[in-house]
Amino acid sequence: MEPLLIGYFPGYPIKQPEWLEAPGVEEVCSANRAHIHLPENWYHQQRHNALMHFDSEEIAWTVLQDDVLLTLVSDDTLDPPWHVGILRLSPKDFDLYAYKVLPVRLVEGHHEELQLTPPKAAPLPRGYERLGYDVVSWSGTGDFGCCPLSCNGDARTQPVNRYCLLDQRMQALHLARVYSEGNWEPGPHYCGRKDPGPYCVVEVWRKCKPFAEPKRSGDPFEWSPDLLRNLVQQKLANGGVYE
Repeated sequence: MEPLLIGYFPGYPIKQPEWLEAPGVEEVCSANRAHIHLPENWYHQQRHNALMHFDSEEIAWTVLQDDVLLTLVSDDTLDPPWHVGILRLSPKDFDLYAYKVLPVRLVEGHHEELQLTPPKAAPLPRGYERLGYDVVSWSGTGDFGCCPLSCNGDARTQPVNRYCLLDQRMQALHLARVYSEGNWEPGPHYCGRKDPGPYCVVEVWRKCKPFAEPKRSGDPFEWSPDLLRNLVQQKLANGGVYE
């Protein structure tokens, strides 16, 4: 069962999370991006593939270099009472990740072939190490869904490694079957319902530091005033003004 490389992504994990009741976990390197710090506005650059990843580490790093972080800060002297800051992220804080998916999904405890249109992801370069396996809710399209080990706190009951991942492929496939059958419950104190699936197994890879900064892929992204205004409106709608 050969895993399929679906792409790359820049990010850095949450370190030693207090909310996760798994003492041996030092970093949450989940396939679910809720637990990885990412470029905030990567999607708007439209450089990703159909599976919401990037086809090469050069594209992933270029997206990181071109991203902007918008901050909205209260200011009662203005009307409206806030001002916008536009910042660039520091690439030195980020890692490069790559994700491979086993070509099977678990539906109500049964194995099915995962039908994927293979992306045109560049082969994995030298310098990456496999951190482990994650179990994710995913139908084979769009972005990854729930990862119960981290999203629902099930790492407290499973033999996860320091990255909040499983070391063995067969362990991951077994757990994907259990999750798809629904024979589990989210940990106490964790919000959210359990996801019925289907579930897939993802290999999580990370490039070992230090590494040379990848070459730029394409021209710099131009952030138009209209797009920036839309991003500000999204932040306002989600309560994104800070003291």
